[in-house]
Amino acid sequence: MKSKLLYPFVAVLAAVAFTSCDKNDEQPDQPKAESSYARLLITDKTSNTVTLLNPSKNEQTSFQASHGGGAVYATSTGRWAAVVSSTNSMVEFFDTGIEAHDDHVHVKGTPKWGLTKSTGPTPSHVHASHNKVSIFNDGNASINYIEEGQLHTVPAPNTIATGTAHHGAMILFDNGNYAVTHKNNTVAGSLPEQVKIVNTQGSVVAAPSVATQGIHGDAGDGQQAVFGSSSGLLVVKQTGEQRLIPYPANAGSNWLSTIYYAPKARTFLGSRAGYGVFRIDLTANTITQVGTATDFVRVALDQEGEHLLLLDGAGTLTVYDAATGVQKASRSLNGLLDTKAATPYLAASRGYVYVTNAPQGKVHMLDKSTLADQETFVVPGEPLRLAFVGADASTEDGD
Repeated sequence: MKSKLLYPFVAVLAAVAFTSCDKNDEQPDQPKAESSYARLLITDKTSNTVTLLNPSKNEQTSFQASHGGGAVYATSTGRWAAVVSSTNSMVEFFDTGIEAHDDHVHVKGTPKWGLTKSTGPTPSHVHASHNKVSIFNDGNASINYIEEGQLHTVPAPNTIATGTAHHGAMILFDNGNYAVTHKNNTVAGSLPEQVKIVNTQGSVVAAPSVATQGIHGDAGDGQQAVFGSSSGLLVVKQTGEQRLIPYPANAGSNWLSTIYYAPKARTFLGSRAGYGVFRIDLTANTITQVGTATDFVRVALDQEGEHLLLLDGAGTLTVYDAATGVQKASRSLNGLLDTKAATPYLAASRGYVYVTNAPQGKVHMLDKSTLADQETFVVPGEPLRLAFVGADASTEDGD
């Protein structure tokens, strides 16, 4: 599971072509370039190496994590990334030194690891919002949380005990409380059946009021959270109200087990391999498929939460408008990399899509509007997961 809230940054990604009345004096368009403060943090499949890539300058720096093959998630400011090794019960925090502020950035030192390490048993879910990083630990159903501003000064995060161990998740609301999954053992297996709301002291603010046959996947917008469930989509408001949105009549036994929130599009989405990707309308209580693909291997949102990226089982990458479901671009990647040999991971900025190619030790940069090749970066080892960090901006504030 995973979920993440991202805040939009305003940046200029393309140069403007200036023309005069004399067509012979027209100047050609300047080539597009990635924002100066955009970065990618990339983990390696076989080693502890973590690579920080600056696409605009084609520069990279290597760092060593405590463990290899980790998942990586950007924080809400973009300055930090959480590097997660579930099998080793470890979450470390990497500081890019770039803090986003709308259309500009503040540079806060050089890239380096933070002091904080989270060591809860089997961390499975990272949620970044409200300048805070929250982690759900499957091994004891605890929530570890810490403010971004403390990651260089506090050795370990705060901990909330929430109940019986299970494969769960949580969402942080605007009021500071958490919607967290709850295991009551009415259904066999590791999946929880309900959701409750707790405060940072672990006290239950709102008890579960809806039961399901199993929950997996969640996302939130600060006011409400959506959890994937085999019984329907469970919607939980920060005020405590809960309800189920039923799946379409033709869903059969299918259900949405991964949930996303696209901030710029202000849209919830859900997916399940073999079923499809769907837009979720919380006002109309409807679920509408995006595209027609049911056989897909990777789904991701761009950094702003405006576009949805979908890589299907045939190797075709498609970009959709997350708010409307309208297709924006599509391309087969089979001539670029072997998606069968290793499933790529995806990340995207406002202007570009990045695709890992582990067998060849590369990260491919594609123009997001056309998916045409833009650049290829050779990365040491076998690049596995990646996250867009830093800022989609090219101006630094002097403060």
